[in-house]
Formats: sequence, C-alpha cells, structure tokens
Amino acid sequence: MSEARASWFKGAVSGVLLVIGYLLAGAATAIAYLSNPLGPWDHQAFDHIRLFGRLGLTFALLTAPVVILAVTRRWLRPWWIVPCAVIMLAVWGRLTVFFPAR
Repeated sequence: MSEARASWFKGAVSGVLLVIGYLLAGAATAIAYLSNPLGPWDHQAFDHIRLFGRLGLTFALLTAPVVILAVTRRWLRPWWIVPCAVIMLAVWGRLTVFFPAR
C-alpha cells in the first residue's frame, strides 16, 4: 500500500471514529440541556442532568486523543478539533454555570 493511500485510510478511520464519538457526546449533551427539573424536589431530573453531562464529557474526552493524534499526524485537518472543544465547553457549562438552581 502506498504512503498516500495509507494516510488516506488512516484519516478515513479517524474521521469515522470521531464522527461516532461526536454524535454520542453531542446527544448526551443535548439530553443534559433538555432535562429541566420541575422544582427543587425533582431529584431525578438533577440526577439525569449530572449523568448525561458526565457521559457527554466522557465521550468528548475519549475523542480528544484521537483528534489530537489525527491532526498532528496530518491525517485530518485542524478544524476537527473544534467540535470536540465546543462539546467540552457546552458540557462543562451545563454541569457548572447553567446547572439548575435547587
């Protein structure tokens, strides 16, 4: 296999892994934002926000090494870092700043 073809294949595999990771992290983050407690007594909603926020952060953190490796090896372009950073910031915001008050 030629070097260019191997690089293309590695980029394609990295891209597929990142798209799957971004979809999982984005879905968990969206669920964390869409969960709103009915009041301070709704502990189940607070637990769902924490659970899906942590899942979103975990998926984003798992995709971070893949995207850093793929970008530094020049298998993918640097803009692939942006979705990972946006999802991490969004999840961090939901778990801290935008967490509903009790």
